[in-house]
Amino acid sequence: MDKSKDFWLLMGLSILILAILAIGIIYSPTYSQKEQLFNSVIYFLAVLFIASATLVILWHGFKEFSVMLAIILAMIISLIGIKAGVIAVILTYITWGFAFTIELLLAHNGVKSAIDWFKKHYSVRAFEIEFKIFYPMMLVMYLLLEIIPSLIYKEPILDFSPKELYIAMRNELSKSGRIR
Repeated sequence: MDKSKDFWLLMGLSILILAILAIGIIYSPTYSQKEQLFNSVIYFLAVLFIASATLVILWHGFKEFSVMLAIILAMIISLIGIKAGVIAVILTYITWGFAFTIELLLAHNGVKSAIDWFKKHYSVRAFEIEFKIFYPMMLVMYLLLEIIPSLIYKEPILDFSPKELYIAMRNELSKSGRIR
């Protein structure tokens, strides 16, 4: 499928889901049913927002996204309050941390598109900074992708060497010539 067809398919499905929920709200006989359907609309829009934010983070990279994050964070804090701002920062850290870690693991396993993504979005220095920032997320990802499944399925645990990941990606970025 063409990328534009994928976009329009997702857009159409989202509008269809919202339309079905709206029809349910309009024609529900009781208040509690209307309230449940209205909450479903809110939850669907929240999930849609989170998915969109994740795509924006992945598309632009952390450096470009930081300006958008600052603007969005300012709006959240001014409209809802400081607690919502803290929650937004935590969720952004988790989302970008998982995205960074997944891309790093893909690059480490030789996926060319992931390596190209790092070369496009990172200098050696920027990579070093984000590697240190998202190190805890790498450990969480290792726990979720390796340790827990190996305990459930009784398989041997693969070694995890963050230092090896760091050195390999640093060398790859050094080859591209983007030092600072």
